[in-house]
Amino acid sequence: MNHKDLAQDILKHIGGSENVQNSIHCMTRLRLTLKDSSLANSEEISRLDGVIQVADTAGQYQVVIGNDVGYVYKEFAKLIEQNPEASGQIVQNKDHSLKGYFNRFANLITGIFAPIIPAIAGAGMLKALLILLPMLNLMKEDSQTYLVLKIISDAAFFFLPILLAYTSSQKFGTNPMVSMALAGVLLHPNLTALFSSGDPVVFAGIPLKAVSYGSSVIPIILIVWLMSYVEKLADKLSPGPVKIFMVPLITMIIVAPIGLLFLGPLGMYLGAGLAAGVLWIQQTAGWAAVAILAVFLPFIVMFGMQKVFYPVVIASLASPGYDALIGVAMLAANFAQGGGALAVSFKTKDPKLKQIAMSGGISALFGITEPALYGVHLKLKKTLLACMIGAGVSGIFVGLIKLKAFVMVSPGIATMPIFIEKGTSNFTFAIIGAVMAAVIAFIAVYIIGFKDAETEVIQKNSEPVSTSESTRNREIIYAPIKGDIIPLAKVNDKVFSEEVMGKGAAIQPSEGKVFAPFDGQVEMIFHTNHAIGLKSNLGVEVLIHIGIDTVNLNGHYFTSHVQKGDTVKQGQLLIEFDQQNIQEAGYDTTTPVIITNTADYLEILPQEGKTNSVSGHQQPLLTVL
Repeated sequence: MNHKDLAQDILKHIGGSENVQNSIHCMTRLRLTLKDSSLANSEEISRLDGVIQVADTAGQYQVVIGNDVGYVYKEFAKLIEQNPEASGQIVQNKDHSLKGYFNRFANLITGIFAPIIPAIAGAGMLKALLILLPMLNLMKEDSQTYLVLKIISDAAFFFLPILLAYTSSQKFGTNPMVSMALAGVLLHPNLTALFSSGDPVVFAGIPLKAVSYGSSVIPIILIVWLMSYVEKLADKLSPGPVKIFMVPLITMIIVAPIGLLFLGPLGMYLGAGLAAGVLWIQQTAGWAAVAILAVFLPFIVMFGMQKVFYPVVIASLASPGYDALIGVAMLAANFAQGGGALAVSFKTKDPKLKQIAMSGGISALFGITEPALYGVHLKLKKTLLACMIGAGVSGIFVGLIKLKAFVMVSPGIATMPIFIEKGTSNFTFAIIGAVMAAVIAFIAVYIIGFKDAETEVIQKNSEPVSTSESTRNREIIYAPIKGDIIPLAKVNDKVFSEEVMGKGAAIQPSEGKVFAPFDGQVEMIFHTNHAIGLKSNLGVEVLIHIGIDTVNLNGHYFTSHVQKGDTVKQGQLLIEFDQQNIQEAGYDTTTPVIITNTADYLEILPQEGKTNSVSGHQQPLLTVL
């Protein structure tokens, strides 16, 4: 591969240097922000020698090159007159197109809301169980135990502004403690008492709007957004020796009153308007809105747009107290994809597809649809149509009976209590809708069918490979990280999930340490320390990529203990990373372990055994034949 020629060809087919707004690279990809992505000829770029794949996603044009990406980037940076050493830094040039604005909005919403989902999902499920327990005569509603559990279930919702203050501070770059303190102002019991007294509350001669900010969403986001500008100004105005108290003092004195006087009430009006808009859609389109959303949810998930619904659902749960659109449509879509994938598993003769479809189908029935969507339906295509039919029919049913969801969590078998409503048949109708979606999709797959993969045995020179030769060329790749093993098809990145870089497995870490999976050498370590390339003594090349899109962290939370060219022993500590801070920054820590020279081997086999987790670096992860 000629790196200079490849860089020139890529630049030519993306519309020239004048179309490049920003460029960086990670361990395998050239990541470009283009002014006009329509000028890029993806088909021609994908044909270039050295290019593995092209992807245009989330406002970033990605050219997958592999291990040589660093060399290509250096040549590319020279052509556009950008410092190649700044590859880890993101230039703050912004795409002002409609797509650019939408991508920034989607990234903002995801970063703010995604980290708090576990807290409100857990609290919401507890709320659902507290409805169920008295119905089963397992607990009385007036018991102190019940009342304490109710407090526990309410806390995450009531103090939602504090949770959002922290996540918003991460997105807007403000001091998280000061941001949370401002949220505390909104929820202070004395402020609530003032508003509840019935007497007008005045600040500096201006009346304050009597508002209850418990469980509110938009007010604190607006307040932290304003803080991001005021804090920077305060930092410039404050002398060095007194910054530690002067910056937060100026920030709080300015932001808190503006928040109480203007941004807080404005946010409440916007939240009420958002909830009213959802109700209007439900009342105007009725069951059709639910059915249409259920049918097209796979495409919404495919583009990562489902996260934009977070504030809509939260606003609906705050008022009128339930979600009759998005969560209900997800019920139909999730169970339809699960039923469709299980049908593929029963019908296919391909053992690999059978395994993928079975695990993906079960995951979808429990509310996680990505494995079934990416691993089965998008590849087979016809089965996706069958799932859309099942989701549509179920969507019509649950829309007509006006099904309601009371918790913000992906509907599945384990989370069905989110549809429990005391004194109604809501839960029963939810079960009927779920079964209807799964069964219809299952039957539709059998009727519509799909093109099954043919399995064949390939023998070199028509001679079987001897047992001794197979054993001699076998190498064990040990788990580099402790955690839960997941198939690559579940990884939320097409380059890994579609095995573009090679076969392998992925691990959801339980510990922030990466160990050498074999005896060998460090071939490459990215300067941000989020990815490392190794080569074993027997020639197996492995890429360990910590997290998805973590290149954007610019090395924060990663510490390397080795350098390029170092010789390593199996079990040696290579990299440490702060998993909690990476997740709080909004990044998925799922770590793909890829055999990048897969084509050199007969097969890459997953670990054998009943466990789907690894408790140490002495446990085999993959076998290379």
